[in-house]
Parts: sequence; C-alpha cells; structure tokens
Amino acid sequence: ERSESCLGPAPARIHDPMRFDYENPPVQDGHRLHHTVAPNRWCVTRQDLIEFCCLVKKHVAEGKIAPTELDPFDPNDACIGPCVHTITQQLIVPVTEKAGNTSWALMLHPDGLECDIFVTHCWLEGIYECIDKVLNSWPRRARHAYCCMLSNPQNLDIGHLLSIPRESPFALALMSARYMLVVPNRKCSIYSRIWCTYEAFIAYSESKFIFVATPPLKGALHRVLLLLAIEFVVAIASGILLGTSGCSTFDSVNMFVFVRSPALGCITLLYFLRPSRATQVVALVAVLLSGMCAGLTCATCYRVWLNYCDYYISTFAGSVVDAVWSLALCVATAVAEVDRLWAQQSVEEAFNLRRDFTGDLRDAKSLVESDRERILCELELSGQEHRVNFAIEVLLTSGMSTPSLQAAAETVGLLEQAGYWNLSITSMIWVSWFASSLLELANHYKTSGYYATGRPPFVRWQFWVLVFSCLQALVWLGRFKCQGKDTRGFAASAIVKLIGPFVILNLCLPVPNLAMVGLHLVVSPLVLMLSFAGPGGTVKVPVLGRRIARCLMRRWSCGCSRRAPAQCCGCVCAWCVCVC
Repeated sequence: ERSESCLGPAPARIHDPMRFDYENPPVQDGHRLHHTVAPNRWCVTRQDLIEFCCLVKKHVAEGKIAPTELDPFDPNDACIGPCVHTITQQLIVPVTEKAGNTSWALMLHPDGLECDIFVTHCWLEGIYECIDKVLNSWPRRARHAYCCMLSNPQNLDIGHLLSIPRESPFALALMSARYMLVVPNRKCSIYSRIWCTYEAFIAYSESKFIFVATPPLKGALHRVLLLLAIEFVVAIASGILLGTSGCSTFDSVNMFVFVRSPALGCITLLYFLRPSRATQVVALVAVLLSGMCAGLTCATCYRVWLNYCDYYISTFAGSVVDAVWSLALCVATAVAEVDRLWAQQSVEEAFNLRRDFTGDLRDAKSLVESDRERILCELELSGQEHRVNFAIEVLLTSGMSTPSLQAAAETVGLLEQAGYWNLSITSMIWVSWFASSLLELANHYKTSGYYATGRPPFVRWQFWVLVFSCLQALVWLGRFKCQGKDTRGFAASAIVKLIGPFVILNLCLPVPNLAMVGLHLVVSPLVLMLSFAGPGGTVKVPVLGRRIARCLMRRWSCGCSRRAPAQCCGCVCAWCVCVC
C-alpha cells in the first residue's frame, strides 16, 4: 500500500524550522485558558502543521516515538507514519503537560485564532499522511484550522463539554468555519464513527463547503517530463526526416494536417473511453503523433521562412497558430498522465470513505455509548437525518459536498466526480478555441482588409464576431481560474462537450461558415452562461436546466468507483509506469 518513493530514512528528510521551544514550553493555566478562550479559537496555522510534522519526524528518528502493539508503524516510513493515537500519547500529552495542560493550539497561540477550516478525521490515519492531505487541500484565503488532536486539551477532562453535542467544542468550531476538510484513511470510513457523522450533520445544517482532503500527486512531474522527452525525440526525428525527404512545403503542410487529426482523435478518446488495456495503446499513439506534429510544424515553418511561398501558412499568423496547436498537443498528451493519477487518487479516496460505511448514520459507532445516544437523539429531533445521509452520499460520489452541488443533486440526482475535471482535454479545447478564432481573424484581415479591398476590416460584421469569440475565450479562462472547486468540473465539462466538437471538427474537416458563426454567437455564450451559473444555477432554469446539468455531468466510468483500487481496470499511460 505504501509507495516506494515515500520509504527511506526519515532523518534525511527532517529540517528544523522550529520557532518554539517544545522541550521547555511556557507554563500556563490550561483549565482557565480553555474556559476563557472560545472553542472556535482553538486553532493552528498552516506553518504550525508543518513544524508539527517536522517535530514528529525528529522524535521518531530519536526513538522518542516508538511503535506499539496497536500501532506497529515503520520508523523509516516517511509517507504514512505513526497513527494519531500514538502521536497523542507519546508527543502531544507529554509536551502539553509541561505547558500547564493546555491544548497544542493554545500552547502556541494563547489568545486563540479565528477558525476558517474544520478538519474531520477518526485518529486511525498516519500523521504524515494526514498532514500531507490537509496541507495539499488547504483552501485559498483560509488561515487557521481546527484539528481536534491539536485543538482539544488532551490532559484535561472535557466530558462535561460534550454532554450537549451542539454546544461541544467540535460543533462551535465547525459553526464558525467556512470549510470542512474530510481526511480519509486506509483503515475504515470516518463515517463509521458517530462524531464524524455528527460533524457532517452540522456542516450540512450550516451550509459549509465540504471537501475531501487528498495528498499531493507523487511522481507526476517525473512522468510528465518522461512523456515530454519521448515527444521531443520523436519531434527531432520527424523534423530531420522531413528536412531530408525533399518534400515541398505544400506536401509538408498536408502531412501536418493529416497527422494532427488522428492525434486530436486519440486525446478525445482518452477522455471518453472507459479505462482499459486499449487506452494504453491510444495513449502511446497520442504521444507519438503529438511528437510528429511538433516536428513537422518546426520543419515546415523553417522551410517557409527560408523560401517564402504563397500557401496560407506562409503568413505569420498561420505559422504561429500551427506551432501553438502542436505545442498544445504535446502538453495535453503529457498532462493526460496527471489526469490518470488524479482519477486514480479520487477513486482510492472515495473507496476509503466508503469502507465499512453502510449509508445510514445510525450505524455509526462510538467508544462512549452515551455520546452516541445523545447524538442520535439530536439527529432524530432535527428531522434532517435522511438529508444528512444524502449530503454524505453527495460527498462520496462527487468528491465534495457544497450547497450548490447538493441543490443540483437533489434535482437531477448524484453527479459522479463533479469535483474532477480533465486537465488535458480541457486545456486542448480552450487553446484550439482561442487559436482558431485568432487564425480566422488573421485570415479575415488578410482577405478583407485594407490592402485587399481598400476598406478597413472592422466595417464587416464577421470581424466583430471573431473579436467577440476571442474575448469570450479569455473571459471563460478568467472565470475558470476564479471559480471554486465545486463549479470547475461543471465549467470544464461545458467547454469540452459543447465547444469541443466544433473545434475538433474544424481542425480535422472543413466546417461550414454558418456552423462556425453558430459556435461564436450561440454555443460560446451558452458555455459562458453555464460556467457563471454553475450546476446549482443551471438546474433552476425552466424546462431545459435539469437536462443540461445531467448531460454535462454524466461521465463515462469503468464502474469501479465503489471497488477497491486494486480491483479497478487498467488506466492510460500504464506503459510508462514501470519506467518511473
């Protein structure tokens, strides 16, 4: 289960940015402090988590944190690490006892910090794994996080604070937070624990943004560089062969168009086809064809600039746009490996969240039976028990649960992996959309401009249609960059499924001018409106809103989202995994 890249001597990875003397912390009155500082201020910063992880690694290396019978962790494992129970007993409790029985958070920040993020976990995950996921998924603009192992005083009896669940420190902190990060683990579903289900209930009741915390993709950069290197070698070979073949510029341009069409087809298949062994072949073909496109483009542009010809590519705009398309093809096929790793990770985290979860909050367990009874009583009196079950199902299916996604799911059904979007095909479609509009604009200026007709080009309506299309592409990109995680998948699906067919056909086949006008004046504005509305706003549109949302969020899958990751079928680019 552990990646070999994570294994190794822990001391080699330790750096010591400590700003606090953990051996001799300042002594405070923990009991008084936790009764004067509100629970929603028992928080730590991102830097605190980084320092805490470094301190754990240091103590493990020195033997101060040792494996136990219940947690026989590997001291040389720098990927998962000791479980939270072990860290609490062997590190947090001794250090905070010296500090006057405060929590770790108030030991560092006696005045407290406002809560922006609430971290929900069940203490069975490894500490390195937990902190990696939280840091990697830390929302933008958020500064402070409540994490029970660090926020609650581990040396004090806080049972009286838990007697009324809604007035517990967990509930008060979560009510003031904007985000909730759900940390899956490899042992069980956190929703098999009653307090985690209660936190889901509070998050749903208070309309919080709930995200699944995921670790950083390991080895992604290495694999992308490997694919780019393969494409570079193929590009050089193709360029040399074309340069020594004696082909005319016209023939080389036709060769480029001939190779570009199947390359685009391969990238499109990687988006729509179910993962299987066949997609491995498609990925390899896409890499080779993309490299050939880059080589043909470079050789053709070099020949054109040396021997100015009358063909359309002799214009500067045509050469630049073809070069941009070739570069986009190469990057898209390489980034497809990141999409594969991302999809594999989302399947694994969804499986970990479903492990031992029955789908009913009432089946959750607790070490203290009285806590379970009080929480179930409150859930029953609220009348929202079934809605909380549905909110958790939205989280498990979509990878996140927000008010917008919940509203859409209640109307059109569960939206599978709504938080996931394909980087390679989305970037390829956007570049093709923008570049094709620019190329049409350049050709229009050449054929209808002042030097060709004696009139300025902006007096014709076609000029403004193309300018409008370019502006729409730029506006969509700006909107996509500023969007939240819960609406990016919807916006990416809109551009791929609505604009994608037009730009791909325009690159491969001659498309009638009327169809391209429809793209610029009808389809593109529709994509912009859908991107701004998101799934929650789209389902409110009368008559067609639900059908559009269901169509855009329906995804091809291998049917393995509920199975163990090891049981899933093969994925793309597996042919290069052995090299990495």
